[in-house]
Amino acid sequence: MNRRARFGFVVAFAAALGLAACDDDAVNAGGIARVVSTTSFGMCMGYCKTRLEITPGEAVLVREPGGRGGTTLPSQRFTEKLSPSQWQEIARLAEATKFDGLPAVIGCPDCADGGAESLSVTGAGGSKTVSFEHGAKVEALQPLLERVRELRLGLTPKR
Repeated sequence: MNRRARFGFVVAFAAALGLAACDDDAVNAGGIARVVSTTSFGMCMGYCKTRLEITPGEAVLVREPGGRGGTTLPSQRFTEKLSPSQWQEIARLAEATKFDGLPAVIGCPDCADGGAESLSVTGAGGSKTVSFEHGAKVEALQPLLERVRELRLGLTPKR
């Protein structure tokens, strides 16, 4: 891993730890305001980073170039309106997600260019973020994670 990639990993790790300091119960206390899912690949070409932000009424996917040779690509933004029932389903899954006892980082995200993924939930009393290996199964997050991945896939353009 080169120096720049290590620096990026350290910054992301520090940010995740800072967010992890928030009270887990505050997230699950209801009043979910936002769910954010990110993916990144350090050694890729093309669109290497995504950020999916889900709020009441809307999902926004932003794809950013990165890695090797992708710097000439423009950022991409895709939006989808969410019905009240779609948002309620996501908020219900977020409220039921058990962040208690989860570390801020699980496994070795983006080691050996396996990619990294994170899931953040912002509720009435704070936020909680967990980072993990791309595509990993995290039992405590799985129902929400599957729904978010499905939504990301639907917003990602097909070649």
